[in-house]
Amino acid sequence: MKKIISLVLMFAFIQPIFAFDDIQHNWYKDSIQELKDLWIVNGFDNDTFLPHENITRAEVLKIILWAAGVEVQDPQEICFSDMRLSDWQAKYICSGVEQGITRWYDDGTFRQNGNVTLLETLAFTLRAFDVEVRDAQWDEQWFERYQEFVHENNIIPIHSYTTERVASRWQAASIIERVYKYSQEQELDYRSQGCSINPTLKSGSYTIQVGNSQRSYLLYVPPWISRWKELSLAVAFHGRTNNNEQVRDYMQLGGGSYGYKQNDFVVAYPAGMWAWPFSWSQYENIELFDAIITEVSEQLCINRDKVFSVGHSLGSWMSNKVSCQRWDVIRAMAGVASDGFRWDCTGPVASLITHLPGDHLAAYSWGERAYRIRSEVNKCESGEKNTTLWDIRSCVEKTSCTTGNTTLFCNSYATYGNDQHSWPKNGSDDILDFFREINY
Repeated sequence: MKKIISLVLMFAFIQPIFAFDDIQHNWYKDSIQELKDLWIVNGFDNDTFLPHENITRAEVLKIILWAAGVEVQDPQEICFSDMRLSDWQAKYICSGVEQGITRWYDDGTFRQNGNVTLLETLAFTLRAFDVEVRDAQWDEQWFERYQEFVHENNIIPIHSYTTERVASRWQAASIIERVYKYSQEQELDYRSQGCSINPTLKSGSYTIQVGNSQRSYLLYVPPWISRWKELSLAVAFHGRTNNNEQVRDYMQLGGGSYGYKQNDFVVAYPAGMWAWPFSWSQYENIELFDAIITEVSEQLCINRDKVFSVGHSLGSWMSNKVSCQRWDVIRAMAGVASDGFRWDCTGPVASLITHLPGDHLAAYSWGERAYRIRSEVNKCESGEKNTTLWDIRSCVEKTSCTTGNTTLFCNSYATYGNDQHSWPKNGSDDILDFFREINY
């Protein structure tokens, strides 16, 4: 494949001078910034990138061709039936076809303004960078060899998407940046930025600016950590009537007045909005989650593929919600005694749902619905098996879901004060073990 590699591309990973206004707390802001520094992405007139918006097929192809230095020429004739020579996309699309990077649908169209899937983005990018992938087998789907390759080479985790999932703008930027690194024989892993510095955060109380609000969270940091030790990160959400100090004490995931300690999870306990009762409904709370995991991962060595959410009561609803809206960040979630989140939920996350039949505050059917929603999102088939965690018992587990995204529902465990809505009395270790043992 003929390419023109500009000198600026050879210096791709320099310190960013400035950022888009809306990526400060984006989990993959470094990938976006690096592409901006290369003048590969420009954003919008108000200096925003809109990272969570979907990217079109033509837009992603243009960025890929620029990043890979593929020669682009104005076409002499149309290459698809649904485009015109005067379209700005024409030269990128036709050049992509000529170079074997993309092709048409069976009806002869390209659908330039349509969504592009993550798998299509991966395939376009690997082809543009001339990355060698094994030959296709006669009995497999077109994407399987690409999926296998990017999983084995740490470009994108295989559990983090479904085959039909469309790509957002930040996901496309991350894929392109990581394939570029691979093509330059740079080592790829999931270590956060904080792995390159000495640890600076300690257990304690912190404030953080989110939009126009000053928000707060409690943090547990395992003792005796080193610069090189990769940690997992869990974000634990309190309910409507208990604040984050109280939930830290009774969840016993890390820290609190009981001095509970474990050595492999950093645990953040955000404070909900308002004084009492607390609220998690506002979108600002999703932004708070973004801000916390970004701040922590920049100052501590976090495995970016081991970020988890957990919640109780209304906090369980929030754990479900953040797993729906940040499925591309969260590896697994746990929810105790609440409803599922039923809107805008399209990405897979390994899930543990617990609920007691006699719950007087949250109907048992809500827990069943949360389990059903997570099973549908994780593309689980109907088969189930009986299992147990330890103190959390009487569990059923889906036997076939998308790779690595197991889904469980449990309805028997001892609680504080024998209150059927309360937290599992001895279940915190079970939840952390569930996170630890997630495959892939």
